[in-house]
Amino acid sequence: MYAIPESRPTNMFEAFAYIGTVAQPTIEDLKLMVLLEAAGKAMYDDLAEDVEAADLKALLVDSGREEYLHAERVSRAIEILTGKSYPVPAAAQNPYMAGWVKPRLTRQLADSLAKAEAGGEQLYGRWASHCANDEISALFKQSGREETYHARRLEKISALLPA
Repeated sequence: MYAIPESRPTNMFEAFAYIGTVAQPTIEDLKLMVLLEAAGKAMYDDLAEDVEAADLKALLVDSGREEYLHAERVSRAIEILTGKSYPVPAAAQNPYMAGWVKPRLTRQLADSLAKAEAGGEQLYGRWASHCANDEISALFKQSGREETYHARRLEKISALLPA
């Protein structure tokens, strides 16, 4: 089991709120983001499991796959900055997945996630603008663009769900 980075929230929802306030991430913040992006992949996978409509399932699976890519990019940034690897954990090794209860996909949840994903673009954009390393800045920008795709996917999903 990975440890939650020092002085960071132990609750996943509080951790997401905290990371959204970070303008210039520390290594501990980046480690936190690896865990949160990995948890995002697990969440999208869980949501996709219970969806019967193939088009909705594909949208969720695509977002989950990209969340994992975000985690890998942040992991790569840590390695560039420190010279040490910080691999993306499997769900069973992620402390934010301990006690995880699979959510039910509702319009309200999809709308809430869409807003959070739209905030991810701004977050990664801030990080990229404060980063002196061009390679890391490019990694953050790519993840930010994909967060926008996630928000759009979730808006599509929301429109197809009952009110």
